[in-house]
Amino acid sequence: MKKSLPMRQIHLDFHTSPYIEGIGARFDAKEFVKTLRDAHVNSVNLFAKCHHGMYYYPTAIGTMHPNLSFDLFGEQLRACKENGIRALAYSCVSWNEDWADRHPEWLTLGADGTVGTIPAGVKPTDARPFYTWRHICHNNREYQEILKAEYREIYDRYHPDGFWIDIVQGKRCVCTTCSADMRSMGLDPARPEDVERFDRISETAFCRTMYSYIKSLDGELEVYFNSLPYRLDDGEDIEASSVEKRKYFDFIDIESLPSEQWGYSHFPVAANYLNKYDIGLCMMNGKFHTAWGDFGSLRHPTALEYECLRGVANGAAVCVGDQLHPSGALDRPVYERIGKVFETIEALEPWLLNTRKMSEIGVLIPSKAGTDDARTHRSEEGVYRMLSELHLLFDFVNIHDPFEPYRLLILPDEVTLSAETVAKIDRFVAGGGKLLTSGSSALKDGKSQIASMEVRHLGNSGHAQQYLRLDPEFFEGIPGIDHVLYEGGERLRGADVLARIVEPYFERTYGAFCSHRQTPPTLAVGEDAGIVRCEGGICMSFPIFRMYSDYGYTVYRDILGRCLAELLPETLLRTDLPAISELTLRRHEEGFVLHLLNYVITRKAKLLETIEERFTVCDRAVSVKTGARPQEVFRIPQRKSVPFCYDAGYTTIRLDREEGYSGFFIRMQEQE
Repeated sequence: MKKSLPMRQIHLDFHTSPYIEGIGARFDAKEFVKTLRDAHVNSVNLFAKCHHGMYYYPTAIGTMHPNLSFDLFGEQLRACKENGIRALAYSCVSWNEDWADRHPEWLTLGADGTVGTIPAGVKPTDARPFYTWRHICHNNREYQEILKAEYREIYDRYHPDGFWIDIVQGKRCVCTTCSADMRSMGLDPARPEDVERFDRISETAFCRTMYSYIKSLDGELEVYFNSLPYRLDDGEDIEASSVEKRKYFDFIDIESLPSEQWGYSHFPVAANYLNKYDIGLCMMNGKFHTAWGDFGSLRHPTALEYECLRGVANGAAVCVGDQLHPSGALDRPVYERIGKVFETIEALEPWLLNTRKMSEIGVLIPSKAGTDDARTHRSEEGVYRMLSELHLLFDFVNIHDPFEPYRLLILPDEVTLSAETVAKIDRFVAGGGKLLTSGSSALKDGKSQIASMEVRHLGNSGHAQQYLRLDPEFFEGIPGIDHVLYEGGERLRGADVLARIVEPYFERTYGAFCSHRQTPPTLAVGEDAGIVRCEGGICMSFPIFRMYSDYGYTVYRDILGRCLAELLPETLLRTDLPAISELTLRRHEEGFVLHLLNYVITRKAKLLETIEERFTVCDRAVSVKTGARPQEVFRIPQRKSVPFCYDAGYTTIRLDREEGYSGFFIRMQEQE
C-alpha cells in the first residue's frame, strides 16, 4: 500500500529579485504558522533557493539574498516542524540567474547558437516576457557537484522532511558535455530527434544521481523532482520513458494550473495514468487567477473548490501554490479562501486515505517517449474527454502494465505495436478481453496485427476529410446523415461492417473547391469500411479520439458510446447524469466511495478557462456494480443516510438535488 501524503499542502513560491529591499521585514514566525494552521495546512514547500539564484539562509555555497538580514528559511522551517507541519526544502536546478552570471559556460547551447534559451541581441533594458529564465544545463558535471553540496548543507543545518527540486527539464542542449554524452550513446547531436530523446535520458540520469545522493544523506528524506514524471508515453523506449524516471521519486506532484497553461484536461489525463501505481499522487494548482507569479490575483473560490475536490476525488493529495510577498508576510485573505476548501478536505479524509481507483477499461498510450511534437497527447485528451463524459472508468496503460485487470483495451488512433505487445494483446483477448482500435492502430502489412481483428488494410485514404454513413439499426438514435470525419483515415475492408466511408467529390485545392470548408460527400457509399465488428472487438478506420479532442463533435462521442455498449454491456457505473457531471469510484476497505462533481468550466476570456458556477442536477440516478447488497449508503462527510435500492448486482442511489461536490460511501456488509 502506498504511503499516504499529507492531503492539505502549500507550495510557497518565493522567487525574489535581488533588486528588492526589505526581504522578510514583516515576517513573524508565530503569525506565519498561525495563518497556515488556521487554513488547515499540514504540509508546505519552503524556499531555500529561488530561480533568481538567491538563497534564503546564510549559505556557504552561493549567494544569500543581499537584502535579507536573517535566516528566513530556517525560521520558517523551524516554526512548521514545531507545529506538526511537514516541511520540504525547495530548490531549483536549471533556472538560476546568479549562477548563470557566475558561470555563463554552464548555460545550455541550442543548435542555432542560442545560449541559455534567451535570444541573441536582447538588451538589459528590453521588456521581459513571462517565464523567461536563462537555462543552465542540468547535465553539467561541475554544476551537479555544486548542487550536491547545497543539498548536504541544507540537510546538515536544517534536517527538512525532504526536498522538492524544480526545473529538471532538457532544452535541446548540444553543449560540449551533452554532445559528448550523446555520441557515447550512438546519438547524433545534429539530429533533432536524437537531441529530444537525449533530453529525456539525461533528465532521468540527473534524477537517478541526485536521488541516490540525497538518500545517502538520510534514507527517510522524501524526494521529488519537477521533471514531468507524469508525462505519458507507451514505455517502449525505456531509457527515455517516464517509466524509468519514476523509479527515482518518492511521490509525484502533478503540477497543473488549469486556467492559462495546462487546461482542465491536463490533471485528469495524468491522474488516470498514475493512479494505479503504488506511489502517492498530489494535485498542484495555484491561488493565482492565471499562473505562477500572478501577484495581486486570487483564484475564484468555486474554481479553487472544484480543482481541489477533483484532486481528492481522483485519489490525490492537494497542493495549492502561493507566492510569498518579499516582505515575508502571508496574505490572510488568500489563506481564508484556501482554508475553506482545506477544511472540507480534512473532514473527508477518513474516506480519502487508503483507497484505490476502480476501472474496467485500459487505454494503451499512443505517444512515444522522447518526442514533444504538436500531436502529442491529443488522442489521450480525446480519450479522457469521451470516456469521462460517458461515465466510464478507465486507466491509461503502457506496454509494461498488466492488461488482465481490464475487460476492454482501447488502442487509440496511432498505436504501434511490437511483436511482444501483439502477443500480450492476443493473450488478453484469449482470456475474454475485448478490443477497440481506431485510426492506424495495430495496422501493418495489409491487415491488423491482432489475429482476432479480421480486417484488410489498403493503406491511408489520402483524404483530408471524409464522411461516415452509419448502420441505422446499430446506431439507433444518432441522426441519419453522412457525418463528417474532420481527418481522413485508413482504408479498411471487413465482413461485419457497422459504418461505411463516403468520399468527398474531390480534394479541396486552389484549383478545385466547393463552398467554404470541406467538399461535400458524394451520394454513393463506397466499399471502404468506417467501423468493422470483429471477433475480438471493434475497429474504426478514423482517429476518433484525436478528432474529438480537436473538434468536440458530440456525434463522435455518441458513436463511441454505442460501440462500447456493445463491447461492455455491464459497466461499473450506470447513470443518466449529463456529460458535464464527473464521477469517480474508489474502493475502500469497507466499501465504495463515489465522488460526484457538478461544475461549469467556461472560457469567458480569450486566454484562459475558469470556473465560477456550480450547477444542479435533479431527479437523476447512479448505479454502482457492488455485486452484493450494501449495509448502508451515506453522504460524506456528513454521514447522512441515503436511500438506495439493490437489484441484480447494482446498488442504485437516487439523486434528488445535487450541486457542486457530492460524496457517497457505500458500506458493504463484509470487509474484503
